[in-house]
Amino acid sequence: MLSKRSVVLILISVLIYGTATMALIYYLPQYLLDMGFERPVVQIITTIYPFSSIFLPQILGKFSDKIQNRYLFIALGAIGISLINLSLIFSKNLIFIMIFLILYSIFSVSYRLNFTLYQELTKNSPKFITYYNAISVFGWFLGSQLGGIFIDVYGVSQIFIFLLIISIFNILVISFIRENRKDIIEHYNNEENEKLKLNNLNEEDEKPSISKSIYIALFSRHFGVRPIITILAVLMALHLSSNTQIGFLLGFNPLLQFFIMLLTGKIISKKNEKYIFMLGFFLSSGAILGYMLATNFFGFFIAQIMVSVSYALFWNATQIYIAQKTNPSNKGKYMGYINSSFFSGGFLGGVFFSLLLSFNSDYYAFMWIMLIFPLISTLIISLKFKNQ
Repeated sequence: MLSKRSVVLILISVLIYGTATMALIYYLPQYLLDMGFERPVVQIITTIYPFSSIFLPQILGKFSDKIQNRYLFIALGAIGISLINLSLIFSKNLIFIMIFLILYSIFSVSYRLNFTLYQELTKNSPKFITYYNAISVFGWFLGSQLGGIFIDVYGVSQIFIFLLIISIFNILVISFIRENRKDIIEHYNNEENEKLKLNNLNEEDEKPSISKSIYIALFSRHFGVRPIITILAVLMALHLSSNTQIGFLLGFNPLLQFFIMLLTGKIISKKNEKYIFMLGFFLSSGAILGYMLATNFFGFFIAQIMVSVSYALFWNATQIYIAQKTNPSNKGKYMGYINSSFFSGGFLGGVFFSLLLSFNSDYYAFMWIMLIFPLISTLIISLKFKNQ
């Protein structure tokens, strides 16, 4: 570990960011409905506003590789998120709300380069990458719970005050992070027996042997699963009368992921990573099937377990795989490719599912189609991916 203090601060920061992110995802639709916008408009906004996550990660990642500075983007993202939260407190116009939410997404992409810096500071350690992912999903759990408590007390109309307070605290935390770029470069040069020289680090490096099947599989999995996750609370409400049960099931998902992340980080290796990928993607289809069949609390509980295990498996394996295949001169770019593949699948899957619903508003009529896409991911990995 090149800087214990910065590593700990990044983990604290990502916990704070995860809390705010999940509070926004869970309660933004309710906020928009409370303002009087129609459901189709709300669906469009929640689908489109993360659009920047499709193309920006690879652009900002590559640029940060070129200038060899991650902290600049982290700080810019954190400050930008706070300013957007402040603006949304006072904005009541649909167009301005849409613009601010898109900007929120852009600044979030910039902030998430903290994971690239974290990998470098922890020397691409699978154990510490697992800690990052686990802390991130634990933040999701806190966001779902603390956001709900705040809304119960102050009302959903004040949700951006809650997010502003959290984001300001995040700025304070990251102000103490130090990049230690010189130490990162020197360490990498020593580890690779001086294959990379400091004076040409900013030049385009030899392409790492990353299987393109990863990008396609991530896209296909999220294409199928993301639209179902966004309507999960609605599906549960059709069969469960208790908001307490629904809230528990939604919060249980990231909480369970926290523990599974820690467990899977210890078992993922170069010898078994292909099978970890395949199991993760296959269970994603199993989760969709579980949501289709669930008619009571226990049925949804089993489906939530499957989706938690699936995400922990394939996402942990992906992060570790990319971290160990890249170096300081290209890590930001290839992490950007991973994020772009993942988020573009979710965006286009949401658009596709919305189009299907325009023909028939019954969610269950088309969920079986979405179930196919994680199975395609499983097949792609089984045929095209080779263990390191």
